[in-house]
Amino acid sequence: MSGPKLFWIVVIALGVPAVGMSWIAWSVTGSVRADARLADAHLREVAWTLLAYADANDAFPLSEAELLAFAARPGGVPAELTKRAPGYPATRAEAMDSQASPAPSLPAPALDECIASIEIEWPTVRDVQPILRSKGKATLNGTLPTIGQWLFAMVERLRKG
Repeated sequence: MSGPKLFWIVVIALGVPAVGMSWIAWSVTGSVRADARLADAHLREVAWTLLAYADANDAFPLSEAELLAFAARPGGVPAELTKRAPGYPATRAEAMDSQASPAPSLPAPALDECIASIEIEWPTVRDVQPILRSKGKATLNGTLPTIGQWLFAMVERLRKG
């Protein structure tokens, strides 16, 4: 075989799979990022509803049914908390704003859809926050610790009275 012909065979044999794998990796990464944005929106929506419930009732719900009943009441989930304290967002817009990604705006998710897509460990007493998990799904950087801090800050406010 001549030198240039062998060179092009090697380039094609190595180049085509490299380009193909790069395209596949790019597609998978994009899909994971989109799923992470959706999981993030679901976690933030549930966290905001929990904060609003605690703000209105001076306690956390003990079940999914209580949270859904709160959201279904006339007026729905408020867009702003009445009692402010440091450590958690005062408005729904602040809660839904993700600093980790300038993602395209997602439509507001339905609460029952959000609850179904994440895992919630409900407390047994009303002054303990529920624990939210993503069911192993990717989330945006820092979302789970951030919402955990919000809920804990609400616990501190509730316990101070």
